[in-house]
Amino acid sequence: MREVRILLDTREFVEGRFTGIARVLAGLIDALSAHLPAKTVILAACNPDLIPLHVRNRNGIEFEQLPKFFFIADKCLSGLSKRTQIFISPYPKLPLFGVHCPAIHIIHDVLDLTHPLYRRRLKSAFDRYRLRRALLRADLTWYDSSWSMTETQKHFGWCGRNPRVRHPGIRDIFQPGKHNDDNSILEAYGLKTGYVLALGNGMPHKNLGILLEIAQKIGRPIVFAGVSANHQRYWESRYRGISAKWISHVEEQHLPALLRGAFCLAQPSLVEGYGYPPLEAMACGRPAVVSSIPVLMETTGGNAMSADTQSPTAWAEALMALEDPSIYQDRIAKGLKWVEPLRGREAWEKYICDVGELIKNQADD
Repeated sequence: MREVRILLDTREFVEGRFTGIARVLAGLIDALSAHLPAKTVILAACNPDLIPLHVRNRNGIEFEQLPKFFFIADKCLSGLSKRTQIFISPYPKLPLFGVHCPAIHIIHDVLDLTHPLYRRRLKSAFDRYRLRRALLRADLTWYDSSWSMTETQKHFGWCGRNPRVRHPGIRDIFQPGKHNDDNSILEAYGLKTGYVLALGNGMPHKNLGILLEIAQKIGRPIVFAGVSANHQRYWESRYRGISAKWISHVEEQHLPALLRGAFCLAQPSLVEGYGYPPLEAMACGRPAVVSSIPVLMETTGGNAMSADTQSPTAWAEALMALEDPSIYQDRIAKGLKWVEPLRGREAWEKYICDVGELIKNQADD
Protein backbone atom coordinates (compact mmCIF):
# COMPACT_ATOMS: atom_id res chain seq x y z
CA MET A 1 0.00 0.00 0.00
CA ARG A 2 1.44 3.37 -0.99
CA GLU A 3 1.95 5.93 1.74
CA VAL A 4 -0.79 8.51 2.18
CA ARG A 5 0.10 11.98 3.41
CA ILE A 6 -2.67 13.83 5.24
CA LEU A 7 -2.21 17.55 5.88
CA LEU A 8 -4.05 19.36 8.69
CA ASP A 9 -4.26 23.07 9.43
CA THR A 10 -3.48 23.18 13.18
CA ARG A 11 -3.27 26.93 13.73
CA GLU A 12 -6.11 26.60 16.25
CA PHE A 13 -3.62 25.48 18.89
CA VAL A 14 -2.59 28.71 20.59
CA GLU A 15 -1.15 29.56 23.97
CA GLY A 16 -3.55 29.97 26.88
CA ARG A 17 -6.68 28.82 25.04
CA PHE A 18 -8.14 25.40 24.25
CA THR A 19 -11.28 25.88 22.19
CA GLY A 20 -13.95 23.47 21.02
CA ILE A 21 -12.31 23.52 17.59
CA ALA A 22 -8.99 22.60 19.21
CA ARG A 23 -10.73 19.69 21.00
CA VAL A 24 -12.07 18.41 17.67
CA LEU A 25 -8.68 18.82 16.04
CA ALA A 26 -6.83 16.97 18.82
CA GLY A 27 -9.27 14.06 18.78
CA LEU A 28 -9.15 13.78 15.01
CA ILE A 29 -5.33 13.84 14.87
CA ASP A 30 -5.12 11.13 17.52
CA ALA A 31 -7.62 8.93 15.67
CA LEU A 32 -5.97 9.44 12.27
CA SER A 33 -2.53 8.55 13.61
CA ALA A 34 -3.89 5.42 15.31
CA HIS A 35 -6.29 3.95 12.76
CA LEU A 36 -5.24 4.68 9.19
CA PRO A 37 -2.52 2.35 7.83
CA ALA A 38 0.41 3.56 5.70
CA LYS A 39 -0.09 7.23 6.40
CA THR A 40 1.80 10.28 7.56
CA VAL A 41 -0.15 12.99 9.36
CA ILE A 42 1.36 16.41 8.73
CA LEU A 43 0.48 19.12 11.24
CA ALA A 44 0.93 22.64 9.86
CA ALA A 45 1.25 25.11 12.73
CA CYS A 46 2.73 28.51 13.52
CA ASN A 47 4.21 27.01 16.69
CA PRO A 48 4.30 23.18 16.80
CA ASP A 49 5.23 23.32 20.51
CA LEU A 50 1.66 24.41 21.27
CA ILE A 51 0.16 21.21 19.83
CA PRO A 52 -0.96 19.03 22.80
CA LEU A 53 1.61 16.47 23.85
CA HIS A 54 -0.82 13.55 23.68
CA VAL A 55 -1.10 14.01 19.91
CA ARG A 56 2.27 15.61 19.16
CA ASN A 57 4.18 12.52 20.24
CA ARG A 58 2.16 9.98 18.25
CA ASN A 59 3.85 7.81 15.63
CA GLY A 60 3.55 8.96 12.03
CA ILE A 61 3.30 12.66 12.92
CA GLU A 62 5.34 15.28 11.05
CA PHE A 63 5.35 19.05 11.43
CA GLU A 64 5.43 21.97 9.04
CA GLN A 65 6.08 25.43 10.45
CA LEU A 66 3.80 28.15 9.14
CA PRO A 67 4.56 31.89 9.16
CA LYS A 68 2.55 33.88 11.68
CA PHE A 69 1.27 36.33 9.05
CA PHE A 70 -2.14 35.06 7.91
CA PHE A 71 -1.88 35.52 4.13
CA ILE A 72 1.62 34.03 3.91
CA ALA A 73 0.54 31.08 6.08
CA ASP A 74 -2.44 30.43 3.80
CA LYS A 75 -0.15 30.52 0.77
CA CYS A 76 2.17 27.99 2.46
CA LEU A 77 -0.78 25.68 3.16
CA SER A 78 -1.78 25.86 -0.47
CA GLY A 79 1.76 24.88 -1.53
CA LEU A 80 1.92 22.02 0.96
CA SER A 81 -1.35 20.61 -0.39
CA LYS A 82 0.43 19.90 -3.70
CA ARG A 83 2.48 17.24 -1.91
CA THR A 84 -0.32 15.56 0.06
CA GLN A 85 -3.27 13.32 -0.72
CA ILE A 86 -5.81 14.81 1.73
CA PHE A 87 -6.13 18.27 3.27
CA ILE A 88 -8.29 18.80 6.38
CA SER A 89 -9.31 22.23 7.66
CA PRO A 90 -10.87 22.44 11.16
CA TYR A 91 -12.58 25.64 9.97
CA PRO A 92 -15.42 26.32 7.53
CA LYS A 93 -12.90 28.02 5.25
CA LEU A 94 -10.12 26.61 3.06
CA PRO A 95 -6.79 28.27 2.18
CA LEU A 96 -7.23 31.48 0.20
CA PHE A 97 -4.83 30.41 -2.53
CA GLY A 98 -6.51 27.10 -3.28
CA VAL A 99 -6.16 23.43 -2.37
CA HIS A 100 -4.46 21.01 -4.76
CA CYS A 101 -5.75 17.71 -3.35
CA PRO A 102 -9.07 16.35 -2.03
CA ALA A 103 -10.19 18.60 0.84
CA ILE A 104 -12.36 18.31 3.94
CA HIS A 105 -13.55 21.22 6.04
CA ILE A 106 -15.56 21.35 9.27
CA ILE A 107 -18.52 23.60 10.02
CA HIS A 108 -19.02 23.82 13.77
CA ASP A 109 -21.55 26.64 13.50
CA VAL A 110 -22.28 29.74 11.43
CA LEU A 111 -23.27 32.01 14.31
CA ASP A 112 -20.43 34.49 13.70
CA LEU A 113 -21.85 35.01 10.20
CA THR A 114 -25.57 34.97 11.00
CA HIS A 115 -26.21 35.96 14.63
CA PRO A 116 -27.23 39.62 15.17
CA LEU A 117 -24.47 40.07 17.76
CA TYR A 118 -21.75 39.44 15.17
CA ARG A 119 -22.96 39.49 11.58
CA ARG A 120 -22.42 43.20 10.96
CA ARG A 121 -18.69 42.96 11.55
CA LEU A 122 -16.58 43.77 8.49
CA LYS A 123 -14.78 40.44 8.89
CA SER A 124 -18.11 38.61 8.55
CA ALA A 125 -18.50 39.65 4.91
CA PHE A 126 -15.06 38.22 4.11
CA ASP A 127 -15.78 35.01 6.04
CA ARG A 128 -19.15 34.56 4.31
CA TYR A 129 -17.35 34.72 0.96
CA ARG A 130 -14.80 32.16 2.13
CA LEU A 131 -17.48 29.81 3.44
CA ARG A 132 -19.40 29.88 0.15
CA ARG A 133 -16.19 29.23 -1.74
CA ALA A 134 -15.25 26.32 0.57
CA LEU A 135 -18.69 24.72 0.27
CA LEU A 136 -18.31 24.70 -3.52
CA ARG A 137 -14.73 23.39 -3.46
CA ALA A 138 -14.59 20.85 -0.61
CA ASP A 139 -14.89 17.17 -1.41
CA LEU A 140 -16.48 16.58 1.98
CA THR A 141 -18.04 18.86 4.60
CA TRP A 142 -18.27 17.67 8.20
CA TYR A 143 -20.89 19.22 10.47
CA ASP A 144 -20.72 18.88 14.26
CA SER A 145 -24.51 18.70 14.46
CA SER A 146 -27.62 18.42 12.32
CA TRP A 147 -28.49 21.90 13.57
CA SER A 148 -25.31 23.36 12.06
CA MET A 149 -26.10 21.72 8.72
CA THR A 150 -29.67 23.04 8.80
CA GLU A 151 -28.48 26.56 9.64
CA THR A 152 -25.94 26.50 6.82
CA GLN A 153 -28.60 25.38 4.35
CA LYS A 154 -30.99 28.05 5.66
CA HIS A 155 -28.59 30.97 5.43
CA PHE A 156 -26.48 29.96 2.42
CA GLY A 157 -28.85 27.80 0.38
CA TRP A 158 -26.23 25.06 0.11
CA CYS A 159 -24.55 22.75 2.60
CA GLY A 160 -21.81 21.29 0.39
CA ARG A 161 -21.28 18.65 -2.27
CA ASN A 162 -20.88 15.89 0.28
CA PRO A 163 -22.25 17.00 3.69
CA ARG A 164 -22.14 14.64 6.68
CA VAL A 165 -23.04 15.10 10.35
CA ARG A 166 -20.33 13.74 12.62
CA HIS A 167 -20.58 14.21 16.39
CA PRO A 168 -17.05 14.70 17.80
CA GLY A 169 -15.77 12.45 20.56
CA ILE A 170 -14.50 13.34 24.01
CA ARG A 171 -11.18 12.41 25.58
CA ASP A 172 -10.85 9.48 27.97
CA ILE A 173 -9.45 11.82 30.64
CA PHE A 174 -13.04 12.82 31.44
CA GLN A 175 -13.95 10.07 33.91
CA PRO A 176 -16.23 9.90 36.97
CA GLY A 177 -15.08 9.26 40.53
CA LYS A 178 -12.66 11.23 42.64
CA HIS A 179 -9.04 11.17 41.49
CA ASN A 180 -5.96 11.54 43.70
CA ASP A 181 -4.92 14.98 42.50
CA ASP A 182 -8.42 16.53 42.32
CA ASN A 183 -8.15 18.34 45.67
CA SER A 184 -4.76 19.88 44.91
CA ILE A 185 -5.97 21.08 41.49
CA LEU A 186 -9.05 22.70 42.99
CA GLU A 187 -6.91 24.38 45.65
CA ALA A 188 -4.61 25.78 42.95
CA TYR A 189 -7.63 27.53 41.40
CA GLY A 190 -8.97 28.66 44.78
CA LEU A 191 -12.01 26.39 44.61
CA LYS A 192 -14.00 24.23 47.02
CA THR A 193 -16.37 21.54 45.80
CA GLY A 194 -20.07 22.15 45.19
CA TYR A 195 -20.08 25.13 42.81
CA VAL A 196 -22.07 25.64 39.62
CA LEU A 197 -19.53 25.68 36.78
CA ALA A 198 -19.84 27.45 33.43
CA LEU A 199 -17.09 26.81 30.85
CA GLY A 200 -16.48 28.97 27.79
CA ASN A 201 -15.03 32.16 26.40
CA GLY A 202 -17.72 34.42 27.86
CA MET A 203 -18.69 36.08 24.58
CA PRO A 204 -22.17 37.67 24.53
CA HIS A 205 -23.85 34.62 22.99
CA LYS A 206 -22.78 32.55 26.02
CA ASN A 207 -25.58 34.36 27.91
CA LEU A 208 -23.76 34.36 31.26
CA GLY A 209 -26.02 37.14 32.52
CA ILE A 210 -28.83 34.69 33.21
CA LEU A 211 -26.63 32.92 35.76
CA LEU A 212 -25.48 36.19 37.31
CA GLU A 213 -29.12 37.25 37.64
CA ILE A 214 -29.98 34.19 39.74
CA ALA A 215 -26.67 33.95 41.63
CA GLN A 216 -28.17 35.05 44.94
CA LYS A 217 -31.13 32.65 44.66
CA ILE A 218 -29.47 29.29 44.12
CA GLY A 219 -27.37 29.04 47.27
CA ARG A 220 -24.22 27.85 45.51
CA PRO A 221 -21.19 29.76 44.23
CA ILE A 222 -20.95 30.24 40.48
CA VAL A 223 -17.61 29.72 38.74
CA PHE A 224 -16.95 31.01 35.23
CA ALA A 225 -13.88 29.36 33.71
CA GLY A 226 -12.20 30.30 30.43
CA VAL A 227 -13.50 33.88 30.36
CA SER A 228 -10.99 36.51 29.28
CA ALA A 229 -10.50 39.70 31.31
CA ASN A 230 -12.28 41.74 28.63
CA HIS A 231 -15.33 39.50 28.65
CA GLN A 232 -15.34 39.40 32.43
CA ARG A 233 -15.51 43.21 32.47
CA TYR A 234 -18.35 43.07 29.93
CA TRP A 235 -20.51 40.95 32.26
CA GLU A 236 -19.50 42.65 35.50
CA SER A 237 -20.41 46.05 34.07
CA ARG A 238 -23.93 44.77 33.42
CA TYR A 239 -24.38 42.93 36.72
CA ARG A 240 -22.65 45.10 39.27
CA GLY A 241 -22.20 43.76 42.77
CA ILE A 242 -22.97 40.14 41.87
CA SER A 243 -20.45 37.77 43.40
CA ALA A 244 -18.90 35.10 41.17
CA LYS A 245 -15.54 33.38 40.73
CA TRP A 246 -13.82 34.18 37.42
CA ILE A 247 -10.97 32.03 36.07
CA SER A 248 -9.46 33.29 32.84
CA HIS A 249 -7.71 30.06 31.85
CA VAL A 250 -7.82 26.42 32.89
CA GLU A 251 -5.16 23.99 31.74
CA GLU A 252 -6.70 21.25 29.60
CA GLN A 253 -5.50 18.49 31.90
CA HIS A 254 -7.18 20.22 34.87
CA LEU A 255 -10.66 20.38 33.33
CA PRO A 256 -11.77 16.93 34.57
CA ALA A 257 -10.92 17.86 38.16
CA LEU A 258 -12.87 21.13 37.90
CA LEU A 259 -15.86 19.26 36.49
CA ARG A 260 -15.72 16.55 39.16
CA GLY A 261 -15.53 19.24 41.84
CA ALA A 262 -18.66 20.96 40.53
CA PHE A 263 -22.22 20.37 41.68
CA CYS A 264 -23.23 20.66 38.03
CA LEU A 265 -22.31 22.27 34.72
CA ALA A 266 -24.43 25.14 33.37
CA GLN A 267 -24.44 26.18 29.71
CA PRO A 268 -27.03 28.94 29.09
CA SER A 269 -25.84 29.76 25.55
CA LEU A 270 -28.13 31.51 23.08
CA VAL A 271 -26.50 29.59 20.22
CA GLU A 272 -23.84 26.88 19.89
CA GLY A 273 -22.41 24.63 17.22
CA TYR A 274 -21.92 21.53 19.35
CA GLY A 275 -21.38 22.09 23.07
CA TYR A 276 -18.47 20.11 24.53
CA PRO A 277 -18.78 21.17 28.22
CA PRO A 278 -22.11 19.41 28.96
CA LEU A 279 -20.78 16.16 27.47
CA GLU A 280 -17.50 16.44 29.38
CA ALA A 281 -19.47 17.09 32.58
CA MET A 282 -21.65 14.02 31.97
CA ALA A 283 -18.53 11.94 31.32
CA CYS A 284 -17.20 13.08 34.72
CA GLY A 285 -20.40 12.00 36.45
CA ARG A 286 -21.89 15.46 36.86
CA PRO A 287 -25.31 16.64 35.64
CA ALA A 288 -25.59 19.42 33.09
CA VAL A 289 -28.18 22.16 32.77
CA VAL A 290 -28.32 23.55 29.23
CA SER A 291 -30.31 26.00 27.18
CA SER A 292 -33.34 24.49 25.51
CA ILE A 293 -31.97 25.30 22.06
CA PRO A 294 -32.09 22.66 19.29
CA VAL A 295 -28.37 22.01 19.05
CA LEU A 296 -27.91 21.33 22.78
CA MET A 297 -31.02 19.16 22.83
CA GLU A 298 -29.48 17.19 19.95
CA THR A 299 -25.95 16.79 21.30
CA THR A 300 -27.01 15.93 24.88
CA GLY A 301 -29.82 13.67 23.68
CA GLY A 302 -32.24 15.23 26.15
CA ASN A 303 -30.22 13.80 29.03
CA ALA A 304 -29.38 17.19 30.51
CA MET A 305 -31.74 19.43 32.45
CA SER A 306 -32.84 22.30 30.22
CA ALA A 307 -34.18 25.83 30.63
CA ASP A 308 -35.31 28.67 28.40
CA THR A 309 -32.54 31.11 27.42
CA GLN A 310 -34.69 34.10 28.40
CA SER A 311 -36.09 32.86 31.72
CA PRO A 312 -33.99 33.35 34.88
CA THR A 313 -36.81 31.69 36.84
CA ALA A 314 -36.57 28.54 34.72
CA TRP A 315 -32.81 28.40 35.29
CA ALA A 316 -33.19 28.82 39.04
CA GLU A 317 -35.84 26.08 39.13
CA ALA A 318 -33.71 23.66 37.07
CA LEU A 319 -30.68 24.17 39.30
CA MET A 320 -32.72 23.84 42.47
CA ALA A 321 -34.40 20.67 41.16
CA LEU A 322 -30.97 19.03 41.14
CA GLU A 323 -30.81 19.49 44.90
CA ASP A 324 -33.20 16.52 45.09
CA PRO A 325 -30.84 13.49 45.45
CA SER A 326 -33.06 11.20 43.36
CA ILE A 327 -33.22 13.67 40.45
CA TYR A 328 -29.50 14.34 40.76
CA GLN A 329 -28.53 10.65 40.62
CA ASP A 330 -30.96 9.99 37.77
CA ARG A 331 -29.35 12.71 35.66
CA ILE A 332 -25.88 11.37 36.42
CA ALA A 333 -26.87 7.87 35.29
CA LYS A 334 -28.50 9.12 32.10
CA GLY A 335 -25.52 11.32 31.28
CA LEU A 336 -22.97 8.55 31.74
CA LYS A 337 -24.97 6.21 29.51
CA TRP A 338 -25.33 8.88 26.79
CA VAL A 339 -21.63 9.76 26.55
CA GLU A 340 -20.27 6.21 26.61
CA PRO A 341 -20.25 5.86 22.77
CA LEU A 342 -18.54 9.25 22.51
CA ARG A 343 -15.51 8.33 24.60
CA GLY A 344 -12.03 7.91 23.13
CA ARG A 345 -10.86 6.96 19.66
CA GLU A 346 -13.82 4.73 18.85
CA ALA A 347 -16.01 7.84 18.70
CA TRP A 348 -14.02 9.02 15.67
CA GLU A 349 -14.60 5.87 13.63
CA LYS A 350 -16.97 7.53 11.13
CA TYR A 351 -14.46 10.32 10.52
CA ILE A 352 -11.77 7.75 9.78
CA CYS A 353 -14.10 5.88 7.42
CA ASP A 354 -14.83 9.13 5.57
CA VAL A 355 -11.12 9.85 5.11
CA GLY A 356 -10.52 6.27 3.97
CA GLU A 357 -13.32 6.65 1.43
CA LEU A 358 -11.70 9.77 -0.04
CA ILE A 359 -8.34 8.02 -0.22
CA LYS A 360 -9.90 5.02 -1.99
CA ASN A 361 -11.77 7.23 -4.45
CA GLN A 362 -8.55 9.05 -5.25
CA ALA A 363 -6.72 5.77 -5.87
CA ASP A 364 -9.53 4.55 -8.16
CA ASP A 365 -9.44 7.68 -10.34
